[in-house]
Amino acid sequence: MIKQLLILFSTATLAVCQMPGSATLQELRSDKGESNTEAEKSVRALPVLDQMALEATVNPETYIVGPGDELAMNLISSDGVFTYTLLVAPTGEVLIPAIGTVNVDHMKLSAAIELIRQSCLKKYVNASVYLTLVAIRRFKVLVIGTLGSPGFVTVTPLTRVSDIFDSLGNDMDVELLSSRNIRLLRDDAVYPVDLMKYKMFGDTVQNPQVQMGDIIDIGMKTEEVGIFGGVLLPGTYEFVKHESLENLIKLAGGFTPNADPGKIEITRFVNDTDKVILNISTPGALSETILAPEDHIVVRLKRDYKRQDLVTVEGEVKFPGRYSIDVGKTTISEIINRAGGFSTRADHSKISVNNEYISALVDPEIERIRLIPYEDLSDAEKSYLKARSRVEKGKISSASEDFTRALMEFPLQREDVVSIPALQEYVEVLGAVLHPGRFPLVPEYTYNDYVSQAGGVTSTATRKKYIIKNSTGQRIPLKQDVRIENGDVIFIAEKLEYNKWERFKDIMAIGGQMAAIIIVIQTAILR
Repeated sequence: MIKQLLILFSTATLAVCQMPGSATLQELRSDKGESNTEAEKSVRALPVLDQMALEATVNPETYIVGPGDELAMNLISSDGVFTYTLLVAPTGEVLIPAIGTVNVDHMKLSAAIELIRQSCLKKYVNASVYLTLVAIRRFKVLVIGTLGSPGFVTVTPLTRVSDIFDSLGNDMDVELLSSRNIRLLRDDAVYPVDLMKYKMFGDTVQNPQVQMGDIIDIGMKTEEVGIFGGVLLPGTYEFVKHESLENLIKLAGGFTPNADPGKIEITRFVNDTDKVILNISTPGALSETILAPEDHIVVRLKRDYKRQDLVTVEGEVKFPGRYSIDVGKTTISEIINRAGGFSTRADHSKISVNNEYISALVDPEIERIRLIPYEDLSDAEKSYLKARSRVEKGKISSASEDFTRALMEFPLQREDVVSIPALQEYVEVLGAVLHPGRFPLVPEYTYNDYVSQAGGVTSTATRKKYIIKNSTGQRIPLKQDVRIENGDVIFIAEKLEYNKWERFKDIMAIGGQMAAIIIVIQTAILR
């Protein structure tokens, strides 16, 4: 018996004072037709609380009791221990065995428990009474407005307006619904609800828990204001009457670090078409400025605030990465030195500098030429297409030691990408040679040396011999004084193979056409 009492005391959440007296529980037993046995004196299992998601422990000082709530009650005396479930009836009363009914409707939970306790102690003074809430009621509230399917919604006393709003997504596009101008009608009073403020700041006053008899009016978004520039969350926001500029800025996440709070511009309609511009320059004016529908707010940005002009150094340097520069002053050689200099595998004779921003720009000349049929292009236009195909817009590169040294003194621009390739010393020999392919670069070698390495020219070789420069892509006719550099291509054109019979037929056809033309001319002259 003692063990059972200890278990009971450990599970009780609200204790009520024990009062001395001579009354027993015999009347209670007789009312229920029970006998005084050990089994009847044992502790009965308490009802389990509904498995609903709670945002916090139920506070007896704020929870309002109503029809459907269930409370567990224990009466303990020397005569026995009894547990009862008290259900709040639709009339707001609880029926206590051998006591009668007690009206607890619309009472705070703590007050309702005290009233029930006092009612029990009036009759059973020699008893301890323990009560706790074990099941939360469900009821309906009316949702009205321009909804897809307005009507009653089943809720609990712990349901907030946001829970009801979020549940409307299945009925219509909630983006069209007002979330800042919701009205909660309760007891002839109207309470404004702003769910955006609740979600942004956690202000539960803007998202109250519902009560029985509430009416929730959710309309459509009708008016907006826009705020752009130096705020963390720029965009359009639903308009709320009497809202200050300061409140909207807070709702938009506050100022960005590079915002200028002393330079805020509001464009406001004075009628259907005409506008005025308001300039806000003092901190005090933020709270004093009340917004109007369709206001367009611009918080100016400090464009040069802690601005970093960066370039990328990649490839064969010791410390590749992003580096800050002084635009137009920092040179390529300076940035390579800051990147640790060349790595052991770097090709000192080659470098390329590209600019991602310039590369993305449209070439208007290319766009113009592309609109012209190829057969109608002038020689200059064809030449421009050829030149552009060799060099990407915004890029300069070198595979020549002399030109690379000159490039090192070029000033850098923001978003430049400096690339240093790995060392690959080779020369290619292609065309009418016995063993075409790649050969090691030997600075002292001439054209004849490389051709000799390739096995010499074949019988199909022509007199057309070129050096294709790796640095520029240009095709240069072979001259003995042309310096062969790393990556250059030696090209010896071959005689094209053809079918002799087909070539004979072509020659005869052309000869016949020329003979016909001569006859026509002679005939015309004789006439």
